[in-house]
Amino acid sequence: MWINVKTIPDTGLNLRDTVDLDGNLLLEDDSFFQEAVDYAVLLKRDGQGIRAQGKIRTTISLQCVRCLEHFNLKINSTFDLIFFPIELADRKNTALNPDDMEYIFFEGGQINLEKLLIEQINLFIPFNPLCRQDCRGICPNCGSNLNQDACQCEESKNEIHFLFKK
Repeated sequence: MWINVKTIPDTGLNLRDTVDLDGNLLLEDDSFFQEAVDYAVLLKRDGQGIRAQGKIRTTISLQCVRCLEHFNLKINSTFDLIFFPIELADRKNTALNPDDMEYIFFEGGQINLEKLLIEQINLFIPFNPLCRQDCRGICPNCGSNLNQDACQCEESKNEIHFLFKK
């Protein structure tokens, strides 16, 4: 969904909807949306920029990095961003300085709302997703999920006795 910035009134533009986003745009492997994305966004002029304040609510399925089981992550996130027209960027200098990385630009007088939503969802996903903080993972020998049952392989029992033997 593209928003033409010229159509944003001085009082602001309130957008509220539920959309289905493409799960392939999620950065985490084997992740997908469990439900549609509910959002509420207020777009308002802020000097030369456009301020976007909003909330996102959805649930995605992720794979735990320890036990490899899928689990649901509820996302209830807020954001407050300012978009600037690309014309304000210094196109003569192609190197980025640290100040440039703080800006978000729009081009052609339009803001891509779906891109904004998917970026905010991706920012919410943890670097190493865990199904729970005390996840015990899988046995390196037999591959049993240690959250569901104890490992029965002899190799791991012998290895533990060897480590603590005096």
